[in-house]
Amino acid sequence: MALPNGISIVICTYNGAKRLRPTLLSIFSQQTTVEIPWELIIVDNASTDDTAEFCRNMIESNSFENKSKIVFESRQGCNHARLKGLQEVQYKWLLFCDDDNHLYPDYLEKAWSILNDNETIGVLGGQGIPLFEDQKPDWFDKYSKSFAVGSQSKKEGKISIHSKSQLYSAGSFFRKEVLIKYYDNNYSTIMVGPNGKELTRGEDTEWCLMIQLADFDLWYSSELKFYHYMSKERMTWEYYLKLKTGIASGESRLFPYYLFLKSNKPSYTKFLFRYTQSLLYHNFIWLQFKIRSLIKPSRYSLDELSIGKKINKAKATAFNKDFINALLQFKSIKKIMQSI
Repeated sequence: MALPNGISIVICTYNGAKRLRPTLLSIFSQQTTVEIPWELIIVDNASTDDTAEFCRNMIESNSFENKSKIVFESRQGCNHARLKGLQEVQYKWLLFCDDDNHLYPDYLEKAWSILNDNETIGVLGGQGIPLFEDQKPDWFDKYSKSFAVGSQSKKEGKISIHSKSQLYSAGSFFRKEVLIKYYDNNYSTIMVGPNGKELTRGEDTEWCLMIQLADFDLWYSSELKFYHYMSKERMTWEYYLKLKTGIASGESRLFPYYLFLKSNKPSYTKFLFRYTQSLLYHNFIWLQFKIRSLIKPSRYSLDELSIGKKINKAKATAFNKDFINALLQFKSIKKIMQSI
């Protein structure tokens, strides 16, 4: 049965009471000149503060009771919360709005026009604009993409399937019918996402890859703008290195998806060959970096040196230890491709 055309805004939050006011106000303040069916689903991901009560009061004081719902997810982890949101929404499009995102007032209307004019869109992403609690670090502009801000593509519209570019989930619209088909067929994703103090990343990339495997497109529009609040505790070099390490360590587990996108029905032999190639390549890059940084460390700036150590080691380590995980995911993708 076809889903009703509309937008379900999903906010997944853990202990977000102190962050959510501007996020919710930006949603309640959306300005539309056309009729857009939409709802708000807030997923409380096992919060220990008064997140649910705070959200309930905000909804009531802004008279949005008829459009809003608060649900609870006891399993901590971003992907668990997003899956809960996916199960709860009623409309065709899910807009994932993080609890530190503040949407521009025209966000829904501009997206609505793009989504209805392009039937092949599976995910539509916008442009995050950093909003700093404290001073912007000197290094931020150079490495800002890891914080889900800035342009996501060199051009507007469809993102080439061969570019290996993916969209960050913050501020992105996902086609529910595609994702739910995976889960209705008992498919299990490999990435869990941020969980407590862990900063493993790649759950949003995995959903994008799943959409692409189902022959839908990723789209980007710079006209869709939102503020992404940068709290001062995240604007440290130590946090950034941990974040980049988490992103790099997920690359090996996502390897099977990229193989399927590049190859038509790849065999187990091809998986073994390509995975071994990648394993050797990343170990060679890690070894090369170590030797070069020891022989002539001056060839790197201090930030390049610290990033290189973390990222290159994380990728090599991941490919060394994740073979079985990647193989099992390859098997799962091979099976699900017969159903979607």
